[in-house]
Amino acid sequence: MVKQKIRNMGLGILASLVIMAIGFYFFLFANPLGIHQANLLKWIPILLGFVAIYVGGKINKNTPVGLLPLLFASYVVFDLFHFFYFPFILVLVAIGILALVITRQEVNSIIKVGAGIAAAGIFLFYLLSQPLIIKHKGFGRNVAGEPVNATVLWQPSAQKDQRLHTQTLVDANNNKFHLNQLQGQTHFVTVWATWCGPCIKGKPQLDSLKQVHRGQVTFVDVSLDEKRSQWQDFLEQYNPKGIQLISTQPDATRRNLEIGSIPCYFVVNEHGHYTTFTTLQQAGQALANTVASK
Repeated sequence: MVKQKIRNMGLGILASLVIMAIGFYFFLFANPLGIHQANLLKWIPILLGFVAIYVGGKINKNTPVGLLPLLFASYVVFDLFHFFYFPFILVLVAIGILALVITRQEVNSIIKVGAGIAAAGIFLFYLLSQPLIIKHKGFGRNVAGEPVNATVLWQPSAQKDQRLHTQTLVDANNNKFHLNQLQGQTHFVTVWATWCGPCIKGKPQLDSLKQVHRGQVTFVDVSLDEKRSQWQDFLEQYNPKGIQLISTQPDATRRNLEIGSIPCYFVVNEHGHYTTFTTLQQAGQALANTVASK
């Protein structure tokens, strides 16, 4: 009996890992559907987490409840794709618990239905709360930050109405800085890291942009470096212009600001609304247009 329980638990964990691995490969690497920035969409890990834990739970439907938390060992996969961060991990744990409730024989059908509805509600909430864009050949963004050569299935908030998340960052002296305080004038935010080749390559062009709009625009550089010492060494060596900040939770910052890759640029108007760009050329043109329109 003990061997059977151990065997079932091992199979459950293995099945969960395989499902997650196949799911992430399908959505993030193969991506046959052409989903834009699939690595940012929270409904994907929610879906995969539910299915993986449900299958693991079905294999262990007769396993004592006290052993079921072992199935969450498969959640280590989420860390590989930067979804394992607080507070989103609480959502993933909740969806896994709901999946397990549905698999248990001792749970009555009414509770199972309730758990299913709750899981579906969580999934739909995250599915509809983020844009779902299907890329086509020649996909890109225009100077206004709008997608071109793409099918926008839904986009909860228009780009022009986006407001920066209440993300807390720190400067070199550990003083806190809140991104949502960027209001009152035009700001240009660059998200980068010292380990990012394209970020470093684009620094001279960014410096030129800072010089051109000196006195008109406040430039803010946000580092996603996990090793703070590397960021500080860069600041000491190059002394870049503008406000220099670093995230204390890089994964959370990526998700909160919906950053699929770096470098990434935000042009923020005086009302705190921003538009996102993935190339410095487009961002620079949008910045010039914003300054000229004043």
